[in-house]
Amino acid sequence: MQSLEYKNAFLYVIIRPEDGAVPGRYIFYSGINTKWFCRLAWKKAGICSNPAVRGIQLLRTHVSEFVAKQGMIADKADGIEAFAIDRGDGWWNENPLRIEGASAEKVRELLEFSVMDLVKTVLVVCVPGVQVPAGFLDQAAMQKFLESLSVAEERERVMAFEKENC
Repeated sequence: MQSLEYKNAFLYVIIRPEDGAVPGRYIFYSGINTKWFCRLAWKKAGICSNPAVRGIQLLRTHVSEFVAKQGMIADKADGIEAFAIDRGDGWWNENPLRIEGASAEKVRELLEFSVMDLVKTVLVVCVPGVQVPAGFLDQAAMQKFLESLSVAEERERVMAFEKENC
């Protein structure tokens, strides 16, 4: 099976077969761009508690639970470096996970679960009550959705600032 890659300006989830490994063994990489989520996260959490960073950290736990329920195994991918995404600064990359006992179908389900879980986990703090699309969105559609939320949040912040200072 080839790698599955889901990347946009806000986040990435990449699942690749482990080099030279037995069939069914994959490496799971994930990261989030704190700068792109900055508008959404502004004044939504305490000091040193960025909802985007917390969301990507929680994703590892959620992925491990999902994998276990599917009869697979998730563990630290010792000796595997984090995926270095080259899209400028602001990226928070989590340490990779090794997934064992996975079929191509289960890896696809894991990708879709991971993306939607990460977005929901971050948005529950950043934009409480927002209706996250029920179905899986491709990279471009997810970016457009998140950008629309960012624009709305920025507009509200500017209007509140002007109201207070005019």
